[in-house]
Order: sequence, then structure tokens, then C-alpha cells
Amino acid sequence: MAESILREQLKRIREMTEQMARAHDDTAALSHELARDAEAAPQRHPLADVRDLRIHTSPNYKEESSSSTDRPDAPRHHLSRDSPRRRRR
Repeated sequence: MAESILREQLKRIREMTEQMARAHDDTAALSHELARDAEAAPQRHPLADVRDLRIHTSPNYKEESSSSTDRPDAPRHHLSRDSPRRRRR
């Protein structure tokens, strides 16, 4: 009885060893294939596909956007109200 248990365990050990050898071979083949693909691919900058979505302002932004006063509580004026009105004929 003890002999049959030992044979069964030995059989399982051999099967597991074969599975590990296949897994090792598959891993080595995959690593080799990945290295070959990396060599064949054109070299690109890692950030080549990244887009800059920040809003850029001109250097004169403060001058362009501020009204006649720089106070934040100052009333805002609209150009249509400040410009002279045309008379209709």
C-alpha cells in the first residue's frame, strides 16, 4: 500500500516537472519574441502620443482681460454699452 502511494506521488511530481518545463519554455519564447518586436519597432519618444491640453495665454493676457480698473469688485463694462450709438435715419 505504501508503495502504491509513493508511485502515485512520483507520477504527480513528474507531471508537475513537465508542466514547469513547458511553462519555462513558453516564457523564454515569449521573452525572445517581445525582444525581437521591440528591436523591429521604430524608436519613438515615450510621450509622442501625449497631447498638451493646458490653456495657453498670451504674455499680454492681464492687459487684454482687465478693465480700466484692476479691482475685482469694479463693475464690468460691455463694449456695446460704452461705444457711441448710431442714430437711425
